[in-house]
Amino acid sequence: MHAATANGRRPRELATGSRREQIDLLLGESRWKVARLVGVSIVSGIVEAAVIGVLAEIAAALVKNSKQLHVDVAHVHIVTAMPALIKIALGLTLVRLLLQIPLSLMPARIAADVQLSLRLKLFDAFTRASWGVQAQDREGQLQELMTKQVAAATSGALQATALLTTTWNFCILLVLAVLFNPLAALIVGLTSIAMIAVLRPLRTRGVRSARALSKTQVEYAGAIAEAIRVAQEMHVFAVNAVQRERLGRIVHKTNEWFYRTQVLVKLSGNLYQSLIYILLVVGIAVLYHIGAHHTASVGAVILLLLRAGTAGQAAQTCYQGLAQSLPFIERTQAALQRYIDSQPPDGGEPLPQVSGVGFDKVSFSYHPGRPVLTGLSFQVLAGEVIGIVGPSGAGKSTLVQLLLRLRSPISGTYLVNGKPADSFSREDWHRQVSFVPQEPRLLHATVAENIRFFRQDISDADVERAARLARIHDDIASWDKGYRTVVGPRADAVSGGQQQRICLARALAARPEVLVLDEPTSALDPNSEALIGESLTALKSELTLFIIAHRMSTLDICDRVMVIVDGRLAGFDTKALLQANNEYYRHASKLALGSSVGVQ
Repeated sequence: MHAATANGRRPRELATGSRREQIDLLLGESRWKVARLVGVSIVSGIVEAAVIGVLAEIAAALVKNSKQLHVDVAHVHIVTAMPALIKIALGLTLVRLLLQIPLSLMPARIAADVQLSLRLKLFDAFTRASWGVQAQDREGQLQELMTKQVAAATSGALQATALLTTTWNFCILLVLAVLFNPLAALIVGLTSIAMIAVLRPLRTRGVRSARALSKTQVEYAGAIAEAIRVAQEMHVFAVNAVQRERLGRIVHKTNEWFYRTQVLVKLSGNLYQSLIYILLVVGIAVLYHIGAHHTASVGAVILLLLRAGTAGQAAQTCYQGLAQSLPFIERTQAALQRYIDSQPPDGGEPLPQVSGVGFDKVSFSYHPGRPVLTGLSFQVLAGEVIGIVGPSGAGKSTLVQLLLRLRSPISGTYLVNGKPADSFSREDWHRQVSFVPQEPRLLHATVAENIRFFRQDISDADVERAARLARIHDDIASWDKGYRTVVGPRADAVSGGQQQRICLARALAARPEVLVLDEPTSALDPNSEALIGESLTALKSELTLFIIAHRMSTLDICDRVMVIVDGRLAGFDTKALLQANNEYYRHASKLALGSSVGVQ
């Protein structure tokens, strides 16, 4: 069950739609290409049936050593010579050969377009989705969706197009068989329908297996992503064997469902193939009993029935494959719709500058009946430096997400310049408001690219300016490649303090007016903490700063301090007045003086 979205709507569940609706959604943008493919397939089927009929007549003439051929098709009597018929057969064969080119290219293009569209739409929708919905995804879920789930959905597109072409081929061959012998063709058609009904339980089991496989693949991707994230801790705590066993169970589970899915696909096709021969024997028996003794007619009908049976088998295999791709299509489309439905609205009003921010009775909860923040009201003027303290679990990180408009209040109003924050353009907002997380996250890229962070309008001069403000420029200048030094995961090692200062430079590069810092010095050495402190002091009065602090020393530059306890605003005043009047602040200050550890 999906959580309610930021705009109050619940996402539409595409997984509950009919199979036809799911396939229409999958192939919707390629419907004209599919229509052209069907048209070419119909022409190819007619040509193939004509080739079979002509070859049967030629074979019969050779048996009789006849140079003049008498052909009867649908009560039409045609007399022709052997050389002319051979030329017709050769021409038809060449036409069929040429038709195989578009019949090979067009399904590949449709599948490639479906895969491209799904991947672009998924990532586009994910990047536009609300932070609340993004945060609900398990580790590795988007990666799994955009790789294996999309690949399986693309396979479903291939199966759908193949099903269309093979079904048309089957119908055309059956119609041509009717022209030669209606009764035999009717029996073949009814028998084919009966075989599809007999094999239906296999298709149903195949869909269930595919749905379980889709689910376990997402679980597998999440476990892999988690193992990578905690690899260091696994070594430290010597739990590699336990992790191997845990992942092994998931791998075995995924493999078992993969095995079952593949068995059902193969079994359905192979059973149908065997039943084709029964179909052929039935057709021959019918021809015998109705007294069809014309050699060419008998040969043509047998060939057409055999080819129709092969086409039917291909259609059955494609249908089974499509049915087992549906759970992957469902999961992909449901995720896409969930991202789309959660996109936060854009107010559109310009935000030239931020003169003040405030909360008016703001409350927030992740789950109904379990409030995280309750009734917060405060006003902050431009240029103020605000510290935020409180015990663990008090709601400080949630407050940060609300300040950044990553989440919206459940009740109350977030005010900017005296107006609701969501009335302003998000583009302007993200240019004016920036953030430094507690845990620095670097890209595998150069230092300059890490500071620029995909914002191409930020010049090299702005990058260097931000680095100087963050007190990291001298460090960068001392490296052999300077700002072209590649840093990030699995790259050149930089200290935690250097990473934090690079992230601070990233936040300052676009010259924001509001900067939110989430415990920026909680894990730094004294030298790095001092450098960050210098940076923040230099920024005082230039920016509106919100600083979540674990260390009381971080509050030295603050004009006022906000105390959050149990999700409520327990105090908001100068440090001196809080020391005199606020029990939590007084207790935290005493602990900091006694242990030099800071607030927990």
